Amino acid sequence: MRRLLTLLWTWRIQRATAFVLALTVVFASVVIVIAAVLDHTRRTERITQSEEQAQHFVSAAEAAINSSLLGVDVLLASVDNLLDISKSAHDWMDPATASHLIQNAMRQNLLVSRLALVEPDGSILASSDRKPQNTQLALPGNFFKESFSAITPGLTIAAPVMSFQSSEQVLYFARPLHFSDGRPLLVVAEVPVSQLARVLIQGANIDGLQATLERGDGTLLAATGNTSRVLRSHLEPPLNALQAAGTTSGTAIGQTPALARLTPVPAIVMVRTTLYRDVYVTASIPVAAALRDWRREISFIHGFAALLITLILAAATFTLWYLDRLQRAQASIARGKEVLDQALGSMVSGFILLDAHHCAVTWNRQFLVLHPWLIGIMEPDIPFRTLVEVTAGYILPGSTADTRAQWVEQRMASLASGREDRQVTFGNGIILEITERATPDGGVVIVYQDVTRLRRAIADAESLAFYDPLTGLPNRRLLNDRLQRCIDLSAISGQFGVLMFLDLDHFKTLNDTAGHEMGDLLLQQVAQRLKSCVREEDTVARLGGDEFVVLLDNLSPDLYEAKARARRVGENILAQLTQPYRLQLTEYSSTCSIGAALFGRQTLDTTELLKHADIAMYQVKNTGRNGLCFFDPDMLAAITGRADMERDLRHAKDAGQFVLHFQVQVGASGQAVGAEVLLRWLHPTLGLVAPIQFIGLAEETGLILGIGAWVLQHTCLQIKAWERDPVLSALPLAVNVSARQFRSPTFVQEVSRVLSETGINPRLLKLELTESLMLDNMDETIVKMQQLKALGVRFSIDDFGTGYSSLAYLTQLPIDQLKIDRSFVRNIGVQTSDAAVIDSIIGLARSLGLEVIAEGVETNAQREFLALHGCANCQGYLFGRPQPLEAFEASLHALGTPLQVDAAQTTDVQPAY
Repeated sequence: MRRLLTLLWTWRIQRATAFVLALTVVFASVVIVIAAVLDHTRRTERITQSEEQAQHFVSAAEAAINSSLLGVDVLLASVDNLLDISKSAHDWMDPATASHLIQNAMRQNLLVSRLALVEPDGSILASSDRKPQNTQLALPGNFFKESFSAITPGLTIAAPVMSFQSSEQVLYFARPLHFSDGRPLLVVAEVPVSQLARVLIQGANIDGLQATLERGDGTLLAATGNTSRVLRSHLEPPLNALQAAGTTSGTAIGQTPALARLTPVPAIVMVRTTLYRDVYVTASIPVAAALRDWRREISFIHGFAALLITLILAAATFTLWYLDRLQRAQASIARGKEVLDQALGSMVSGFILLDAHHCAVTWNRQFLVLHPWLIGIMEPDIPFRTLVEVTAGYILPGSTADTRAQWVEQRMASLASGREDRQVTFGNGIILEITERATPDGGVVIVYQDVTRLRRAIADAESLAFYDPLTGLPNRRLLNDRLQRCIDLSAISGQFGVLMFLDLDHFKTLNDTAGHEMGDLLLQQVAQRLKSCVREEDTVARLGGDEFVVLLDNLSPDLYEAKARARRVGENILAQLTQPYRLQLTEYSSTCSIGAALFGRQTLDTTELLKHADIAMYQVKNTGRNGLCFFDPDMLAAITGRADMERDLRHAKDAGQFVLHFQVQVGASGQAVGAEVLLRWLHPTLGLVAPIQFIGLAEETGLILGIGAWVLQHTCLQIKAWERDPVLSALPLAVNVSARQFRSPTFVQEVSRVLSETGINPRLLKLELTESLMLDNMDETIVKMQQLKALGVRFSIDDFGTGYSSLAYLTQLPIDQLKIDRSFVRNIGVQTSDAAVIDSIIGLARSLGLEVIAEGVETNAQREFLALHGCANCQGYLFGRPQPLEAFEASLHALGTPLQVDAAQTTDVQPAY
């Protein structure tokens, strides 16, 4: 009987499945047929609509063209009456008077750009131009003959040609005339093709429209729309050929679609003849443009149809799935109890079921794993009280009998409540989470879950989240929480507190030389010493690396007393941290820098307070380290100003705010022998900023690399720009190169690239380097300078005499010039020692065969001294201040003669690039 019911159920499921499949096929087919019908209907409508648009356009275009051509024809015909040509002899006509009358007549027709009387030899007798004798018309060679050979004299239209005067395509319209003595004359009107195209299109707004004005032989007169092929003089196939072949019907060419007249694409093409023989107006609408809206509609229809079919299939699939689920459910119910039993046995949690009398009904294996002391006594119907009594002796070892009995009663009382969650920790450290739930028949289900690892992981996570794993101190997260609480309490109580930011001096050196293991040992000992310097309620935290924070609150309601107490604690910390440390077998001494920020009645957030303490700490770093400094608002203003300048400096180059100034360098007779290029920053709000205010910052931040490349590039571009200037073409320019820029691994390649791109004479570029730059890593400096010297670049030592000067390095480096520093020049006549230094530098340069130039020359006495001692070349305010490009060029051009520059400086050298 059971098998029969199963077969009957299966047969009913199969019939339902077949019905669902058949219904799905029918619905999907209906949707597809409807979509196909809509597709065909909408396509036919769009084609018909485009044909009507083309027909309407070509009719209107024909009327506009007829009107325009008729106006030109009337203008040409009126010339005979205007000038009485047919009643006058050729020699009677005054060209000037005729030209004036033609100019007045032409103003009546805006389409015509030029009107002329052309003789058989092509010469212009009179025209509408202001200078008729200079007028030339690009008439085809046979145009004159063609105009007079027509069976019926009338308007003749030439093929489009390029106008000599306007350099645009024009059409020439002509009518033949005769003087009274029989001499022929042609009156010609020049009409721009673009003007005729505007008449042709007449403001129509049809997607993809191509309109042409053409002859029957295919000669294209004007076109609009897709003009990618308008430059062709003939269109294929000619309209006459189509008409002769019988492929034109009415106003439509062939069947739709034909080929568009301008582009070989399928299109709806309409043709209309004009009043003038063999001239046609055509309109072509590409089928792709005509069907663009149709495609969007069909996409929507197809999408909607696909959606309907998808929904039908989804509904069918769901129904089949549901039927299959019903069939599977019958089979799964029979296996339910077996699966349940297996599930209880495989649970990772302990499980025990008690009946209404609190006796054990069933339990799983994990229950005994968690309670191994119950293995020997577990049996069905054992009272739960017995199990609790045995467990009490295990989890309460060494306790009295009364204590164990009390614990048992409490446990049984909680069991009676029917719902209880608790944790129990056993003597071996295992933590069990117990969940109890009452059953409908009065029993209890108890689940035991081992949460030992989870609780330990949570504790470890909390420790990692709030404490530094190396030192055990609170970390940034816990510090922020405590700091915010102290700030809030101080604002209420009026008690001042202090936040100290500590940074170990030269800690990186210890890590780099002795290893991170030694660094970790030092950090651990520092943490212990810091905790010994503060109260129990104070906080010592580690932010990371070698940075620590000490938080002291409730110092005093008086600001000065609070600051004094904070200073005493800070000085104690400095004294403790300067004591020697024992790092394994090594003794190590260290210092620290402390920045302190008070907080109290004024509410600050934690980030701002940490920032204040950090600023004060860096103030200590800048003044020698191993000290304590309290935050002052002026520190923040200085740092903010520096940050603002750095921000503006990062955008200055891209914003075009850098400009070059030039300061002339003169020789013995006062002639210009060169110039130094000086950078200026034209700040949008600060105005012109001198290099001394931002070059140092650029060096620190690395921005000097981009700025130096910009200066080098624009200097070479300026040398290139002066090549055709007879006064400035041989002027050498000197550019200062910073140490960081010169040390860049790509500096030589950068200079080579700029020289190659600009193509200048490299002898006109002089790089100014400082003594200290060259003495740092001498081998690398020599290699780079020799590579640049091979390119033809020249070198000058800037500020010579202020550093460590040595013949050893001077003889090794490819130097061309020594530049005496302005500090020595300034003291000429004031300090005899400086005069002796100048004399020594000049003598040194002369002995090494080097040029010498003095900078900072401001008086004639200084110049005379230098000249007397052999330094002819000078630079300074005496000869001119640094000037913008225009003013500098003007000052040198005022001399009116080419520069007298040493030929050795400008000799062409073949650069090595």
